[in-house]
This record gives sequence, C-alpha cells and structure tokens, in this order.
Amino acid sequence: MITRAYRAFIVGLAAYQVYRETRDSIWKDIGTEHTKEMRIWAECGSSWNFEHKLLLMEAESYHCNGNLVQAAESYDKAIASAKAHRYINDEAMACELAGRFFLDRCNINLSLKYLRLAHEKYTEWKAVGKANQLMNFINVNFPVG
Repeated sequence: MITRAYRAFIVGLAAYQVYRETRDSIWKDIGTEHTKEMRIWAECGSSWNFEHKLLLMEAESYHCNGNLVQAAESYDKAIASAKAHRYINDEAMACELAGRFFLDRCNINLSLKYLRLAHEKYTEWKAVGKANQLMNFINVNFPVG
C-alpha cells in the first residue's frame, strides 16, 4: 500500500516537470490525479509521512498553473513540513525544486539560496552524487565573476 503513495509522489512530480517542458496537458492531468491520490494519503493516512509530499506536489501544480504566490508559499510549507517530520531527503528535494522555481522566475538570489540549502541537505543525507550534481548545476548557472 505504501508503495502506491510513493509511486503517486514520484510520478506526480515527474508529470508536472514533463508538463512544464512540453506543455502537453496530459502530463498536467496525470500530475493532478496523483496529487489527489496523495491528498487522500495525507488526510486519511498519515500526515507525518505524507503532508510534506502533498505540499510539494501542490507547489508544483501551482507552478504549472502560473499561481506563483501560492507556489512559493507551498514550497516553503513543504520544506518546513519535511524538516519538522525529519525527512531530510524530501526537504532537500523541496529546496531544489523551490530553487529551480525561482530560477525560472529569474529571481537569482532566492534561487541560489534554495539550491545551496538543497546541496546542504543532500550532503547531510549522505547523497554525495546528488550533492555533487547539484553543485555542478549551481556552478554552471551561477558563475562567479
């Protein structure tokens, strides 16, 4: 049963990303359906395990729909919830997605803030490969000098 919730989380996030890249509405619809499923897990299952996941999926949905204020607020709520429930991996992912959201909005300062925090959290989680990949992304997109 739990694997269904994690599948909904990953597939939903991936669908929102593909939608932003292609603008093919089928992907937004897939993301929306998986967000609805996650809402059930968060509200009827365990908010400890699923609240931050739902908030992150909602942030991605708002991002896709152009609801920028709600997206920014939901990224922050997802980060705070993941931190409160000690999901370092999901906190890192939420920080990274927030950083990419702000990069899309050309807000360099906030983007860099969230991406650095994501790097810190991936490192804390011992995801060295992911931390290195993100540092390379930062170095390419935010060159010094």
